[in-house]
Amino acid sequence: MFSSISFRQFGCLLLISLGCLAACKTSAPTTDVQSWPIKWDQERVQLSLDYMQEHYNMNPDYPVIDPQMIVVHWTAIPTLEASYRAFYNSRLPGSRATIGKASPLNVSVPYLIDQDGTIYQMMPDTLFARHVIGLNHCAIGIENVGDGNNHPLTEAQFKANKQLIRELMSKYDIRYVIGHHEYQQFIGHPLWKEKDADYLTEKSDPGDDFMQRLRSQLSDLMLNPLPKKSAIQQGVAGQVRWYEGNLMPTITEGSAEPNRQGYPIQRTLRIYELTHRDEAVKKSRFFQAIQTKLVTEVTTDSSGKFALSLPVGQYSLLVEEPDGLFANQFDGAGNIAPFSVQADSVTQLEVKVDYRAVY
Repeated sequence: MFSSISFRQFGCLLLISLGCLAACKTSAPTTDVQSWPIKWDQERVQLSLDYMQEHYNMNPDYPVIDPQMIVVHWTAIPTLEASYRAFYNSRLPGSRATIGKASPLNVSVPYLIDQDGTIYQMMPDTLFARHVIGLNHCAIGIENVGDGNNHPLTEAQFKANKQLIRELMSKYDIRYVIGHHEYQQFIGHPLWKEKDADYLTEKSDPGDDFMQRLRSQLSDLMLNPLPKKSAIQQGVAGQVRWYEGNLMPTITEGSAEPNRQGYPIQRTLRIYELTHRDEAVKKSRFFQAIQTKLVTEVTTDSSGKFALSLPVGQYSLLVEEPDGLFANQFDGAGNIAPFSVQADSVTQLEVKVDYRAVY
């Protein structure tokens, strides 16, 4: 079904990921797992590195992860063979244009579980795989063939997930086991790294019933509870972070790497009706005398997080600083720090206060 080169690549990658097979944490688990490697070529390596840099601001020499969570999915594809083919190639197919805008890297996971409970390993545990927004850098993915409708997940799959997760938790410092549909609860969490606040998708797999039952049968492993869902149903939420100093790429070997992630800060945010730059006076880097209506204010907590209910509409967000109101984003029409609120939706924002930073 695959070439001998694919198998050699798979074996080499196991060695690369761990440094050496004897000390390797990505060796095949004692759970019965069938090897079925997907393509891992130089293109996939480079696309993975590009993704890590563009979305997470991470710049490793090789695309590996530090597993701290397991994310359970369903493939939404009815057969094992078709599910495998969806992950095989390095580049995302043109039919997935929506997520293709974020990266051409194809989706993948280490494990694929058929409806009869057979577990297939498609790549080593610690290689980077694209399967969950914001958390790929720390998440091992498990895909289950099927969906929630015509091909529901089976009892055999449930038992296989439970067995495999126990095996993985014996090897890695896994703190969370989540369903794909729960990933947005980590927005603003220290593990969350997605830089593009607009890159979010709505997921339903594998559902609350499956995950609640799964976690209940893993309760002896003392997993961390999931972050609480946002209390607001419509509005805006996010985090404010402070950036300072020289954030240009390091050129000199051995130089200290600057903190490109910023620091959470407590600030008061002012939400105005959508405001054009001509409707405010700007002095140096700060805005004064905003002419549009102030809708509301909110103060972030000690970790920089905020959540605010708002009506459907378009708004501008500015940060109170000692010398005035700060914003560093504009749209093509010249509107200051614009964002919109849709019906029954919470817009996620990452607010950067970086007037003391150099890029």
